[in-house]
Amino acid sequence: MRRAYFTAPNKVQVLEEECPVIKDSQILVKIAYCGICTLEQRLYAGSRTIFYPIVGGHEASGTIVAVGKDVATGHAVNDRVVLDLVKRCHTCPACLSGNSNLCESRHKDTSQILGGFSQYRVVEPEQAFVIPPSLSLSDATFVEPLSCCLRSLKKLQVGLGTSLLVIGCGTMGMLHVKSALAMGVRVFVSDIDEKRLDVARLAGADGVSNASDFAQCIREVKAFTNGRGVEACSITSPSSLAAELAFQVLCPGGRVNVFTSYDEKPVFPIDMNTLHRNEYSITGSEGRTEMDFYQAVKAISYKKICTSDLISGVFPLSDIATALEAAGRNDTYRILVKVGDE
Repeated sequence: MRRAYFTAPNKVQVLEEECPVIKDSQILVKIAYCGICTLEQRLYAGSRTIFYPIVGGHEASGTIVAVGKDVATGHAVNDRVVLDLVKRCHTCPACLSGNSNLCESRHKDTSQILGGFSQYRVVEPEQAFVIPPSLSLSDATFVEPLSCCLRSLKKLQVGLGTSLLVIGCGTMGMLHVKSALAMGVRVFVSDIDEKRLDVARLAGADGVSNASDFAQCIREVKAFTNGRGVEACSITSPSSLAAELAFQVLCPGGRVNVFTSYDEKPVFPIDMNTLHRNEYSITGSEGRTEMDFYQAVKAISYKKICTSDLISGVFPLSDIATALEAAGRNDTYRILVKVGDE
């Protein structure tokens, strides 16, 4: 089988290896597709490192080819699955308090980190979510990023009629938009790319604004809410101006979620007294829990959220370097790696 390793900044190598052997309690999945997330882009560029060499990829789908004799979950060979590639311990305080996305052991077993850019992947039964025949394995790769967006929206406590500003409408911003609209939220979107704003309009966003004109964007968001300001805001863009925009248009008692991650350590452009006087709530969201993941499986499987329009290209594993370069361009949404045969 073949695996793609990040070996150094801007270096990726596809190697032939022996197929992994499962334990009696595990499942072997033949990977079909894996999406390229911002994490993989940063690992490839070297702006973020975990260790070298590492097999990237965590938005993976495929087919079960072997099931250990002690697996009692009903998984079967030929089941089509999407993989939650976070290894949770289920015993630490984070897991036991419903925040398994912050599991204290999730990075300890280096053999269980990422691994979607591999033709075969060993997983625990709890990591393999069976999907219906009606859902393509390519669309199934969006379950993981969608689950992260669902967690973000839960942290913001949005619901029917809530006004929400999504700052940035790349792939993750668009998944916020699609999810929020499905929940009955009034969604306003800002970005500096007019073409991406057009995509948000087509998806049904209630309003959009080009943030290149910062002052005009503030006026348009305020007009969207009759001058009051939005009740919630998700920052999906790492731009330094994104947080500044959020607090310029947030209503008293409003909520901000920092969804994006950063290569540097920026600070919030707001003083503590303004925070106090307006009772703003600021939070972050990191990854997803298994409950978020399961909800995303259902949302995509039942066509409540459609994602195929966000696939900008599919590349074979042998051409993963080109795929990574394409994923880093501003004119693409999700780039998929076709790891194996569907």
